[in-house]
Amino acid sequence: MSRRTGIFRSVFRTIGSMTGKVKTALIMIVMVAVMLRFGQLYLARYDPLFSSIEEDPCFQNGVYYIGDIGDYLRFVGYLNRAHKEEEGNEKATAVDAVLTADICLTDTARGPWKLCPLIKGDIIPYRFQGGHPYIRQSILDYAGTFDGNGHTITWKKDSGNGMFVSISREGMVKNLTFHAESLRWDMDEYGVGMICMINYGTIQNCRTEGSLEGTECYAGGIAGINRGVIEDCVNTADIRVPGVGDYGAGGIAGLSKCKVLPGESEETPIVPVIKGCINDGRIEGTWCAGGICARNDCADIYSCGNTGEVQVKYQRGYIYPEHPEWYECALAAGICADMGWNSIKDCYNQGKISITEEGNESTYGIAGNTLLWSNSVTNCVNLKGTATGNMRHESVMELDEEELMFWMENPEQFTYIANNWKFDLEEAREKLPLVPLGVEESERTKGREDVWLCDEFYLRAPDGYTVKEVSPYALCMEDDAGESPWGDNQIWLLRLEEHLVNAAEYLDANGNFVEETAHEVWKGIPGSHWLHPGYSYKDDCHVQDTSGVIGERRYFGGIAVVHYRDDFLAALAVGTEDGGKMDNIAALPMCGSGYELRWLLLFTRAEDNNRPGLDLVRETLGGFLTAPGWLYVAWGDTLSGIAGQCTGDSSRYPELAVYNEITDADHIEAGQVLLLPPEWLQEF
Repeated sequence: MSRRTGIFRSVFRTIGSMTGKVKTALIMIVMVAVMLRFGQLYLARYDPLFSSIEEDPCFQNGVYYIGDIGDYLRFVGYLNRAHKEEEGNEKATAVDAVLTADICLTDTARGPWKLCPLIKGDIIPYRFQGGHPYIRQSILDYAGTFDGNGHTITWKKDSGNGMFVSISREGMVKNLTFHAESLRWDMDEYGVGMICMINYGTIQNCRTEGSLEGTECYAGGIAGINRGVIEDCVNTADIRVPGVGDYGAGGIAGLSKCKVLPGESEETPIVPVIKGCINDGRIEGTWCAGGICARNDCADIYSCGNTGEVQVKYQRGYIYPEHPEWYECALAAGICADMGWNSIKDCYNQGKISITEEGNESTYGIAGNTLLWSNSVTNCVNLKGTATGNMRHESVMELDEEELMFWMENPEQFTYIANNWKFDLEEAREKLPLVPLGVEESERTKGREDVWLCDEFYLRAPDGYTVKEVSPYALCMEDDAGESPWGDNQIWLLRLEEHLVNAAEYLDANGNFVEETAHEVWKGIPGSHWLHPGYSYKDDCHVQDTSGVIGERRYFGGIAVVHYRDDFLAALAVGTEDGGKMDNIAALPMCGSGYELRWLLLFTRAEDNNRPGLDLVRETLGGFLTAPGWLYVAWGDTLSGIAGQCTGDSSRYPELAVYNEITDADHIEAGQVLLLPPEWLQEF
């Protein structure tokens, strides 16, 4: 039995021994005393706040000074009461605050014992019990200036959201270190961030530490959603979004996107900005993750850097699980995973970017989905080897460690070349269904650098170019001497697996090979998107005649699918800082009447993987003849005449007759198709 219980029992025994009016009076006195005393204790536990913040001793000269947990909890209570009871009155939540000490909320969820004057002249001890309608860890809405003054707030373990739910346009949070060992947000709305869920104001010179997980929302190390300014902030926390949906994880913000609030201009919206920020934490998403933000739309990113690892789990994000045919391709990038209408400038990435699931999707050193006319990436660099996929069509410069350090210290002294990588044959083998060429050069052309002959094709290099077998998987044509009129381009000849597509299935109603057919052929090549920036449209596939001339005679090589982007926004979509077009051209020569697909010709600029001119494509296709070539017999033609026109020697007509199984060499008909003997190709 406690001492207090013993005292109560003694009092009640004394009262019980009395009789009459004395007993009644004493009982009434005790009841009133108990009601008053316990009423005040209840009052203290339910609302330990002053009637106004101005009465609190921590509020001095218009600023609230926070020195311990009790001060912090009361400050939160005042703001949340004002937010709820004076809804729409932003001035009520525009209370400036300054931290005067580190605050640690992990020791207790309820706060310390503290003397709190509730009734004038009466000092009552209380302990906050956690059921208060306004006192909680997070501030619902904030429009003042919260100065962390270089101090740290350590958050309660296993909490939901961070310090603020919303920071208003006029609000500012600065000079604060926020540490949360484990934040987790399970709701499928808003975003979740360590400083705030959504920022309309300014977050400046803040640092975040620990870990954050948002299951079905945008998650960011500083803000879940940024609609204001975040500058000079550093995140070292691990940010993770394991759910599937149209969201992702970012080191600074999950989503940075403008929103026009009541009273603001629709014509000139406030553009959110993230500048001078660094992420050093590990960023993980299901399919979308970026070192600075997952998605950046109608917003800008300036002078930011990423040193943390960025990883997504799957090659595709099935954002609508009930519709597996609807998906987004993986987006993992050092700065911004998914670009909308916005700009990125003067940023760098040093962190490793990866996709856990094996597949063909590329990662991005700076940003994904940049090939739209509405955005730009300028003066951005990436550390070599951090992002996989050299042909990822990203207009940035890749540097080694020494070069990157020099760029960071002296960017104005660095010669910047966007998109400065070359075609990577080994990467092509990983991402495309390539097989060895499986051919041997004919003795007829060995020793020559301008032509290459085998029993399956004849290849003549454009003027000034040489053709070499650089691998069992590729021939490469380029200008070694630097004197060709075609410039410093490369042309790669690669062999595809057999039976990839059946073009005959896609012919039009008249049996013709048209752009629609060409597009289906192109899409039928696994990994074809890797060769071409952005989405593939029917209008990007063109049917090209590959016919040429042998001797004095026109032969019919057939047709080729030529794929390059040329819609009216193409120059804006794939344009680079130096005026080039950040893509390449692919040509697929079709063999025979069945439109068999065997070969892939890839045209790229050797220096920076930019698009060559179309004249080079046409010139090359005119010099590429798959065996057997063929031609039409014209009225009055003879085999000897055709042999003379093709080879310069009319006496070779028996070769033509034997190859075409013609028993009567004197009888051919107009319109008849003649196949050309492979050895005649050397005369081309």
